[in-house]
Amino acid sequence: MFLRLSPRHGSRLLTRIYSAVAARRCPSCSAPLPTALPTCPSCSHIEPLPSTLSYHDIFGLPSVPNPFCVNTQTLKARFLQAQKICHPDAWSGKGKKEHDIAAAQSALLNKAYQTLLSPLQRANYILAQQGLSESETDRLGDTELIMEVMEAREELEEATSGEAVELARQRNRDRINRTQKILEKLIGERRWDDAKKAAVELKYWETIENAVKDLE
Repeated sequence: MFLRLSPRHGSRLLTRIYSAVAARRCPSCSAPLPTALPTCPSCSHIEPLPSTLSYHDIFGLPSVPNPFCVNTQTLKARFLQAQKICHPDAWSGKGKKEHDIAAAQSALLNKAYQTLLSPLQRANYILAQQGLSESETDRLGDTELIMEVMEAREELEEATSGEAVELARQRNRDRINRTQKILEKLIGERRWDDAKKAAVELKYWETIENAVKDLE
């Protein structure tokens, strides 16, 4: 008896199979592949990445039970390893088709890496997969939270010494850490609407963090 899958679930299943099986060995020479990419340095075989492949799958990172939990050291190590293998310069003498595929892989690797490295971008990526994409119209809805953001901005604007700026920065980093922990919990519990609100809050705190950097 076969299960009847919708196109959406079928593509997800194929993606998982691709990540778990096809990316392990080269389909051309059967050599073990050093990364989750369908790119073989042994025989110079390279294939386009499936459009349904998630950013987590690209780096062989788990997305369950909580896709927000990412080991950034592992992410960086796997990014550097994969980028070395598919960098366009390494495929410059392999033919135009292979070079173009490598360039596309490299560009996607960079985008996936930057997205998963940043807690805010990572959260927005996860939420987008749930139909809750980031919007320029996203605003804070909690009055107390709005007041807290305004006070944080005023504290930074009124800081006249290096010590005062650093104090404001540390307080804001505490807010960032607090909000990231809330996001991790909400995403782990699949409370998407609440996670969306927390992501908007994190965006405000990171805006203040960037303002502090501009003062340095």
